[in-house]
Amino acid sequence: MAQKTVRKRVLLSCTVLLAVALFVSADAGSQDAFNFGVERFHEGAETQNKIENGKKLYQEAVELLEASPIKSNQRVFVKQQSSLARSFLSDELQKQKGILPTALRLVTQGVVSFFKSNSANDDGTTPTSSSSTSTPTTENENEDTQESSESTSNNNNAAKPAVRRHRNANIAKAMDLLEKAGYEYSNDDALWTLANMYFHGQYKTKRDLGQAFDMYASLADRSGNGTAQQMVGFMYSTGLGNVVERDEAKAMLYTTFSAWANDTAAELTLGYKYLHGIGTKKSCDDSLFYYKRAADKAHAMYISGPPLGRNMPPIKGRLTDNDGGTYGYGASGPGEPEDSAFASNIKDFIEFHRYIADGENPEARAAQFQLGILFYTGNAVKVTIPRDYVKAGGYLKKVAESFFTPKLNTEVAIVEAKEQRKREGRIRDVEDAVFAAALLGRMYWRGEGFKASESDALHWFKKAAILENPVALNGLGVMYLKGAAGLSVNRATAIELFSKAAELKYPEAKVNLGLICLENPEYYEEAYRYFWEAGRQNFQAVYYLGKMHYDGLGVPKECEQSARYFKYVAERGDWGDTLFSDSYDAYQAGDVEYAAIGYLQAAERGFEVGQSNFAWILDRELPTTHYLTMLTSPKRSPLMAMAETALVSLASPSRLLEMALVYWTRSANQGDVDARVKMGDYYYKGIGTELDYKKARACYQVAAEIESSAMAMWNLGWMHENGVGVAKDFHLAKRWYDRSLTTNKIAVLPVSLSLAKLNARFIWSYLTGGETGADASSFWSIGSGKASSGRGSANKDTSSGDATAAGEEQAVDQGANKNENGGDAGGNGWDLNKIGNDGVKKWTNQKQAGPSSDGDPDDTERFQQRHNRQPGGAEGEDDEMFMDDEELVESVVIIGLCMVVGYLMYVRQFRFGNQQQPQQQGNQNNDGNNNNGNQQQPQQPPMGGLPGDPNAPGRFAYYAAGG
Repeated sequence: MAQKTVRKRVLLSCTVLLAVALFVSADAGSQDAFNFGVERFHEGAETQNKIENGKKLYQEAVELLEASPIKSNQRVFVKQQSSLARSFLSDELQKQKGILPTALRLVTQGVVSFFKSNSANDDGTTPTSSSSTSTPTTENENEDTQESSESTSNNNNAAKPAVRRHRNANIAKAMDLLEKAGYEYSNDDALWTLANMYFHGQYKTKRDLGQAFDMYASLADRSGNGTAQQMVGFMYSTGLGNVVERDEAKAMLYTTFSAWANDTAAELTLGYKYLHGIGTKKSCDDSLFYYKRAADKAHAMYISGPPLGRNMPPIKGRLTDNDGGTYGYGASGPGEPEDSAFASNIKDFIEFHRYIADGENPEARAAQFQLGILFYTGNAVKVTIPRDYVKAGGYLKKVAESFFTPKLNTEVAIVEAKEQRKREGRIRDVEDAVFAAALLGRMYWRGEGFKASESDALHWFKKAAILENPVALNGLGVMYLKGAAGLSVNRATAIELFSKAAELKYPEAKVNLGLICLENPEYYEEAYRYFWEAGRQNFQAVYYLGKMHYDGLGVPKECEQSARYFKYVAERGDWGDTLFSDSYDAYQAGDVEYAAIGYLQAAERGFEVGQSNFAWILDRELPTTHYLTMLTSPKRSPLMAMAETALVSLASPSRLLEMALVYWTRSANQGDVDARVKMGDYYYKGIGTELDYKKARACYQVAAEIESSAMAMWNLGWMHENGVGVAKDFHLAKRWYDRSLTTNKIAVLPVSLSLAKLNARFIWSYLTGGETGADASSFWSIGSGKASSGRGSANKDTSSGDATAAGEEQAVDQGANKNENGGDAGGNGWDLNKIGNDGVKKWTNQKQAGPSSDGDPDDTERFQQRHNRQPGGAEGEDDEMFMDDEELVESVVIIGLCMVVGYLMYVRQFRFGNQQQPQQQGNQNNDGNNNNGNQQQPQQPPMGGLPGDPNAPGRFAYYAAGG
């Protein structure tokens, strides 16, 4: 018992001691925990206080910016300099002042440039001048954009990027507040705003790409801002402004993080680069992944709008359209003359029709209809005319009410009134009124120009649907499908209305039928057919074509096909993105630098129009031709002349020329035939790359045989005539000249003069025993066969290519295969073995198979026979080896007549052609306006390829990753 008591006491003592020890240790720990909690509380309070102070500074800066008379979209315009390139090309060649004024101008500029060179420094550089970097548009802008003194700049915190003071006091103070809030208080909005001011030159802030990059990089690294990461990736990819060295690895890294942050620009960039293997390994799956993300957002934006979907954004205009194309009116593309008179006289057109529209006669109604359509759709191809629904609604309502009077309140009355107008020869008035009524229904339902009213929309839809207008039939069908305007949901009636509109070739109705068929797997093939037929004209149809290929709904899964469809949708549906419109406006206003940067951003995202526009700006601003280098004195080199342009701040002149070639290449491989010819020009002259005649010939031959470029055909003829890059062959030269004229009828003057010169050279070489490259009989018998014409025949009659093409096909364009952006092209460069199944390969097969035995041999077979002859052939193989004396005399007479006719055509074309263009164009506009109301014209399905589709038949099917 005693032992038991002792044990209890010992155990109790141990327990008390343990409790005391735990109490002591717990008291010390609680004190430490308390101290730690206090510290954390103070840190949190300081952080919160820091955040609040940053927000206050940012808000104060924003208020100062908003109070400033200088707005966000106002910039310091960096104008085009009066360089020799601009003055010579624009003032002389385009205005066509004649030979004598041009020669006088050249002499004057040469003398002036020589004396100006005396002021150059001994090291070959010109003295620095403020006028050489920027030219403000007005004196007030000059005052607002002067830099502050060096003493003020030195007061900035040396530990942070130095902020250049602004002339305007409010903006200068706002910039100080933004800098402080962004760096000291870690306010992301402040740093983002200041970075944009430096990058875009907002509020007339002088552009500083170095400052902008530092701020974007800081913002991207510390907070993972997706848009800032995209901008950092863009600058690493292009090396813009020589701020950082080009690094495709870092560019891909930042852009990938940005895309995962849901940045659409980054998604487009990665989709394009993975699709073509630029800076990374080519991966269709990765490209499809990013393009689908961007396309899904674009489609969601489309259906989130008013009924029947959002209106599409304006078409992205090409800068070359203002000049009739890359090579001018009638010379660009296959050679069709551009629609220039309407674009140049659009204001006169509107004013003239406004004058006529004041009346009640049929002419007034026609003018009202044309103005209503113009203001409803807008015009953003050559001359931007913004949509104006109020004006459009006013004109269209007058047109509709002129026929649908209150007396026509029944279906029978409306039909009888139409027949009566038809007997009177006024059926056009009825068609315009019906289409105007259909558009009014659409506008009332969507609230465009009128207060949204489903009942008014139903009223006008029903009237136009009586006379089977497809727009009204489709709109009425959607109302029945959704139960709008108090109608009960009736799918059968909706399908019937859609079917009627689809029979009239209305694409939106086909899309609606496709969506209904898509609900049942049994009708997937029919749904695909509807989307296919509407794909050339309808944005939504293209999206569902991509989606069906992506999911394999009724069609096999095709990665590349789906990626191209999604690419088109993502690029076309860019609502809210003002990159193209801002760049276009800047270029028209003279701000070349801003326009070039904007188009470069679009080019990196894969927009073909952005690529061609950026390359065009570089091509226009940098004097590269030998005509311009003739004007430079020994002390004023071409590179110094380039330095006068406004683009010198973006990169070195040599780097700019390399970039021009790179983006001409990328544009060409997305379907721009003029860009392909430009590639040839750059290789031929050694611009931005080493001189390479074989690559130039390859570019010209692709543009000529596959894309039917008359300019490329003429270039090939010249190369064969002179033996530059190819074997001298007068036969092939004449053939290419003939095809150039067949493709482009208005090229009669240059082609006639070239043929006259070629004939004279052939006769001289023949008489003196010189090299002609062809038999006399072959040369003079070229024109006896059928002439090839048009784009179709260009692919059929490919035998007119180079005689040595079979061997040269194996020469791959290493410059194109080499990834200019540092990535592995992966063998996806372009060469003549990969031009398509019916291009140069077809010619090769025909050449190997020999002439056909069926029918009479045409020019193609004669050409093949001549090149398949073996030395010492059978007797009688050449029946026409010699040309007799009578043919020689006749040829000389023909040459003389050609020269006379060429001179007369020259006088006629340049003296009287400009007087006939406005009248002819006016007739074309009237004919075009007569069809404005008719949207029933059938279009080819997208088998021919979507706009910019690199795999379209007859297009260049493989991609060059860089220059």
